[in-house]
Parts: sequence; structure tokens; C-alpha cells
Amino acid sequence: MNSEFPAPITKLFDLALARMGNKLPELWAENKTQFLISYSGGKDSSILVLFWKYLVEKFRIQTPTLFYLSHGIRSIETEEKELFQFLESTNFPFRFVKKKSQIFL
Repeated sequence: MNSEFPAPITKLFDLALARMGNKLPELWAENKTQFLISYSGGKDSSILVLFWKYLVEKFRIQTPTLFYLSHGIRSIETEEKELFQFLESTNFPFRFVKKKSQIFL
């Protein structure tokens, strides 16, 4: 197990895993289940990314692909830069899509 996760975080992840069923990740690994995770850059989805990293390392499941969508409504370069730095630190593959909002009359 990667020592990157502090013991209190590992304990929380183990508790979350117990609630969802300890055999589930084993089935995912066995079936080579693929996942796509929508990532907003917020605290909740960042913890979810770390939880998946934990599952990948512990159970050797397929690494999920992270997907982030920016609607392009406002300029958020600073937030996006921080988001990329975090994602790069996790070594998860991700796709970044910028979409311009469209107004239909």
C-alpha cells in the first residue's frame, strides 16, 4: 500500500469501503470494470479522486478516467490551474473539455 495516505485517511477510506461492501472492488478488478468520474475540482470530488486512487492501489482495479467540463461562461484560469496541479499530483488520466455556452432563442 502506498504510504502517501496518512493513517487517519486510510482508516476513513477503509470504513467507507466496508459500508459499500468489501467484495465490490475485487469484482471490479476481476471484471476489469472501467469507470468515468466527473470531477468538479471541489472538496467532495477531490476526496472522491483520492478514494479511487486508494482503491486502485489496494485492489489493482482499473484506473478511472476523470472528466472535467468547463462551460466557458466565466474566466476561471486560476481555478483551472489549481485543478490541473491537483490532478497531475494524483497521476490519474483525465480529459479537459471547454464548452462555450450557447443561447437558443
